[in-house]
Amino acid sequence: MKRLLLMSFLSLAAIACQEKKDPTTAAAETPQETQEKAAPTLTYSNLVDTPTQEKVQQALIAAGISEAHAAAFLESVALFNQTAGAKANLVPKGFATIDSLLPKYDEVAIQTDWMSKYPAFQGYNCRLTSFTLLRDLISFPTGKKFDNKAEDEVLFIDRESLRNAPKKLFTPAEENDFFALFTEVPTTNTKDINLHLQAMQKAWKARGIAFRYANDPTKASLISAVFHSQLTPEENMIFVGHVGVLLPYEGKLLFVEKLAFQEPYQAILFANRTELSDYLMNRYDVEWEQPNAIPFIMENDQLMDGYRPNPYKVGANSNSPSL
Repeated sequence: MKRLLLMSFLSLAAIACQEKKDPTTAAAETPQETQEKAAPTLTYSNLVDTPTQEKVQQALIAAGISEAHAAAFLESVALFNQTAGAKANLVPKGFATIDSLLPKYDEVAIQTDWMSKYPAFQGYNCRLTSFTLLRDLISFPTGKKFDNKAEDEVLFIDRESLRNAPKKLFTPAEENDFFALFTEVPTTNTKDINLHLQAMQKAWKARGIAFRYANDPTKASLISAVFHSQLTPEENMIFVGHVGVLLPYEGKLLFVEKLAFQEPYQAILFANRTELSDYLMNRYDVEWEQPNAIPFIMENDQLMDGYRPNPYKVGANSNSPSL
């Protein structure tokens, strides 16, 4: 029975780093879709053209990311855009503004084009992308082997992607650090996100993880959407279901993300962190009357300033977390 529950959880793990598209019931979709019409605009780029890539690359470097890691990120962007971007409905140049928080892509065309060239390689996801950029801005114990599980139910596709990638993405030591950062964390059966936040902070501290520039607003930071999964009332875990990189950009904030393995890269402009929270929660806080806590957003190892439940979700105030 436990294995069956774990396999059921794979469906949640499989959508990690992408939009939660399947609320528990069909009826739950209607109010979400109704509220989405009132959502604010979104200004974003898919990093297709060279001038935009160069401006974003300069911002990444100015925010403390090494030139080598910024270049490796853009190499991965080019791999996706050139392989599966032709029919994907990407922004062809610069930034575009839409009257929605959910850009629309042709996912069938993307998958068809991608799998025709890379049948054994799923691509890179949000976690692999964010770690590519921020690995030097996070400190890990030197020479300490993290005891990660080969059968990890959350990171199994990440592991397969690292194994089947067309080039070696990380060194063995960096792979060890990647799994230390993103392996799931045991937690308690509660909807109080404060307790889940404390569990994540305690686990990262025990794993020797620290953020070098946590209080420096000029540096890039890790933005993590943390999900609570309840396998049974007695077995609960939290994990980073989606993650991106936040940095200053021309007087605003730029959030850089890879939506999912076979979904595009996005660079999104926000005026403040509340706008970023609303974007992420609108995408991931979509369940109704669930036994688990709603997602919460961390910046590095703290609850992100401006975090709030999904304001576009009917009844959101009745399911607000304890802040």
